[in-house]
Amino acid sequence: MNLAAMNFKLTHNNRKRFSCIGMLLLLSVATVKTLASDFPEWQQDCVGRMAISLPNDAEIAVVQTRSMLDISNESRISFQDGLPASYSNFLIRGEMRISAPLNARELATFLTEANKLREKILKAAQKDKEQDPSDQEGNVSEYPLGDRQGIALHRGYTSLVAFTLKNHAITWLSVSNANSKFDAPRFVASLISDLQLRPNFSVPVSSGICLPHLLLPVSQSQTRRIGTTYRLKSHPDITIFLEDHTARKPGKYERPEVFTAIYKSNYFWTQRYQDYDSIENLLKFRRHNNIPFAGQRAVESKVRMIRTDKITEDFGYLVVTQGNPDAKVDTPDLMLYVIRDARQAIKRGIKPVPKKEFFKLARQIADSVKHRGATPSEK
Repeated sequence: MNLAAMNFKLTHNNRKRFSCIGMLLLLSVATVKTLASDFPEWQQDCVGRMAISLPNDAEIAVVQTRSMLDISNESRISFQDGLPASYSNFLIRGEMRISAPLNARELATFLTEANKLREKILKAAQKDKEQDPSDQEGNVSEYPLGDRQGIALHRGYTSLVAFTLKNHAITWLSVSNANSKFDAPRFVASLISDLQLRPNFSVPVSSGICLPHLLLPVSQSQTRRIGTTYRLKSHPDITIFLEDHTARKPGKYERPEVFTAIYKSNYFWTQRYQDYDSIENLLKFRRHNNIPFAGQRAVESKVRMIRTDKITEDFGYLVVTQGNPDAKVDTPDLMLYVIRDARQAIKRGIKPVPKKEFFKLARQIADSVKHRGATPSEK
C-alpha cells in the first residue's frame, strides 16, 4: 500500500465553534506560549556519527538488565516504565547491549550470570569435542580482558563479550561465516580496551560511534547501525527516534528500489509502524516533501492516525535519506521519526501536544540533526 493512496475519511465529533474570533486567537497564543515554556532549553546528544538536539527533559531507552545475557533472543530495549522502544538497535559488527546505570548488587549479579554462561559454553564445546574429536570449529578460545571484569569467548564463527564498565553492563555478540573477512579478535581487543563511557546528552569532540552512555573510537570505515529512541518527560506522548546506518549497495537478489528514500518512507508507515486503525497522508498533493537533512537529500512525510481504539487521534513525522556507499565522505542511510501517542500523556493527566505544535517541534528536531564529521585521517 502506497502512502500517497491513503485517503481514509476519519470521523470526528463536532466541535463547538467560538462566536468571537478574538477569543480563538487569544487561545491560540496562550497555547503556543504554554508549549514554549515546556521546552525552554535544548541539549545535544549523539547517535552513531550524528548529533541531534532535543528538549532537555528527554530520556533514553536502553536494554533491560534481565535481557543483557539472553543471547538466544533479541534484546528488549525500553524506557524505565517498561514502554518498549522496538526500533532501537545498537549494531557494530554485532549486537551491542548497554544497560542503565546499575548498583553494586546488580553488577555482581551480571558478572555471576556471565560466568555461568561461560561455563555452559565450555561444557557444550567439550561435549561436542568428545563426540567428534576432528571438529576444530567447536574449539573455544578466550580473548584477554586486561583489567576488565567479565568474559570474552570465541567459538566457531561466534564471538561473545560481556563485561562491566564502571556502573554499566556491556555485551557484544557477533556471528560471522566462513566467507567473512571480519577480524573478530582485533575488533574485540579494540572494544575491550577503547570503549569509553560518556555522559548522555554530550557530543564528544573526538570521532567515533556514539551509543547511549558510550563512545567507541573506531574508523569511519567501520560499519554500524545505531538507532536511539528518546521520550520527553514533560510530554511522554512524544517519542523521537534517530538511526544512523552505514550505506550499502543492493545485494545480488535485492531490488534497488527498496533502498530508495521514498520506498523506505512508504514501507515504514504501511508495514513497520502499524499501531493504528487508520492512517492518512497529510501531504495529499505533494505526497512527500524533498528537504535537506544532515547535509543530504531527504524525503519528509507527515501522517495523521486513528489508534486501534478507533477514537484517539495522533500524528507522525518521518524523514528518510538514501545513503551513498561510494561517497568519499561518510553518507549514511538516515531515518528520523517523531511520533505522538496521546494515550501516554492522557493516562498521566497531561494534555497531548497539539497538531500544529507537534509538527513545529518535529521539524525543529529534524533541522538540528548534523553529521559529526570525521578526522582528516579518517577521510
